[in-house]
Amino acid sequence: MFSSKSINSNKNSGFSLIELVISISVLSILSAVAIPAFICFLNKSKATSAMYLMQEIKKNCTIEESLDINANLLQLNDIIGYEIKGISKNNCDDQVILANAIEGDLLPSFEYNNNDKEVIFKFKGMEGTNLSGCIGLICGNGIFSNKNDEMKNKYNIHDFVVKNAAINNECSDYVIVEASSWDEAQKRSQDLGGNLVTINNKEEYSWLQNKVWAKNKLLNDSGDSSDESTYFFTGLNDVEEEGKYVWASGEESEFNNNEDLIHRQNWIAQQGMASSKDYFVIGGTNDKGFTDYVQENYRPDLYNGSSGHLTWVDNNSSWLKNNGNPRHFGLAEIPSCS
Repeated sequence: MFSSKSINSNKNSGFSLIELVISISVLSILSAVAIPAFICFLNKSKATSAMYLMQEIKKNCTIEESLDINANLLQLNDIIGYEIKGISKNNCDDQVILANAIEGDLLPSFEYNNNDKEVIFKFKGMEGTNLSGCIGLICGNGIFSNKNDEMKNKYNIHDFVVKNAAINNECSDYVIVEASSWDEAQKRSQDLGGNLVTINNKEEYSWLQNKVWAKNKLLNDSGDSSDESTYFFTGLNDVEEEGKYVWASGEESEFNNNEDLIHRQNWIAQQGMASSKDYFVIGGTNDKGFTDYVQENYRPDLYNGSSGHLTWVDNNSSWLKNNGNPRHFGLAEIPSCS
């Protein structure tokens, strides 16, 4: 027969099986959070050191040029996580200096070109001058970030992207870019990994109308509270062959030669202008395309929702800019599914 003392002694001698399982589970959860956070901190520290080094090189090269002194570049050594490349002499003249990340999939590389006087980053298929934004990409947007915020962060790193003006729909990211011409808008869309927007069918048109351009929806959601007239360059054009309307992406759409996307005022009343207008914009603040809208009191055959409301323009949208000068942006579409 056991005494009560021996029973109490056994109870206090160690963990029960349930307690042990709970303890292991808690430790596993903490490890899953703490270890990635620690690695993230280390990688950000390495990249920040490299960024500061390159900024210091830029500063010393500027001083060298203004005071005619030597920057002593040959004294520079590799730093943790990075190899310093491109230095062949002590002064900065014509040098392109690199801080190459040893683990390029985890850390950004940096480059200073003394002729351009710019420090740029290269990371995850992107490059630019937004160095602090680049550091933010190292661990996504934080351990507890959501995919939408991370997607916006990825595009915000580019100076020409309207901050936070990005939205996803299935396998496409749509991003608003600053641009004063169709060519500039297309080039910047390509820099993001896509092209100016392709509208494949009425369903996509209506989704974009409601989520992106109608009443400046995406601009307003991104923090731009303006309700002024705004136009977006789209990928539709007939640059290569007059009257053959194609998309900058090379994709096909469900529309017949894409004519059904063109505003009826252009298509019916302004055919004489077609040869000089090779590009298309969408007027976000007044688009009634593919709706039941009809303007009964004047030319209902022109002003209705039976077609899309894309308007033809030249490369610079000169007519619109000379008649009210509304704001212009590009609407980029970037594939988001592998």
